[in-house]
Amino acid sequence: MWQRVWFITLAGLCWVSLVVRAEPFGVSIHSQVQAPLSSADPIAEADGLFSHGEDMAHDRQALGIIARALETHTDEYQLLWRAARVYYHVGDDAEASQKRDYFERGITAGQRAVALQPGGVEGHFWLAANYGGLSEVRGMIQALQMIKQIRAEMETALRLQASYEDGGAYLALGELDRQLPRLLGGSVKRAIAYLEQGLRVAPQNMAMRLALAKAYLDAGRRADGQQQILEILSMPVLPARTRANNATQEKARQLLSK
Repeated sequence: MWQRVWFITLAGLCWVSLVVRAEPFGVSIHSQVQAPLSSADPIAEADGLFSHGEDMAHDRQALGIIARALETHTDEYQLLWRAARVYYHVGDDAEASQKRDYFERGITAGQRAVALQPGGVEGHFWLAANYGGLSEVRGMIQALQMIKQIRAEMETALRLQASYEDGGAYLALGELDRQLPRLLGGSVKRAIAYLEQGLRVAPQNMAMRLALAKAYLDAGRRADGQQQILEILSMPVLPARTRANNATQEKARQLLSK
């Protein structure tokens, strides 16, 4: 999860490639996503379907299950953070005209999750991811106003559990610092520090290595950048992340050829 010109990539930082609707969950989702019949354990059923963006049909089914469960369990933390997660992934893959609605719903879910359990890493992380997604579709000026929110939520996630989502908060904060101009608080030096720490936590995170390679190149450390690219190209593609890993390796090849 926590987006690319220098700023458009902000939304894709986690993915990460984040106002809020007062409308209750599931009100308009059922017209878009047909959830299976009610399950005794909607969380287990949704988790079994959720694919982290690898299979959008399954992710949309998971969204339907979570949205339906939230109609009767409106203050359930485990449902709310999962709603924020799946809204982010479905929104990231949705048509341009639909993205805003998904990300706004993700923000609503994330904010409610954080309010219910401030010490839960999941709520903060996916709230930040949806802030990032929304920043991409709202335009540069409004997006710039959301930087502090994204950074604050990701810093909180990092403090609560650095290893969450394969070190995703390190990746988000590193990319934020790498891509933002100095005048807006960016720092390549700080980006490298975040990303190096992230690799110590999650050495198999290809996206982290790619971001670090770019940061090294931005800092004039060409040999270090190329070494990270070669590491990426030698890494096995994980079955559960085939789509994402293949895309990262292709970006690494393109970067190496420049």
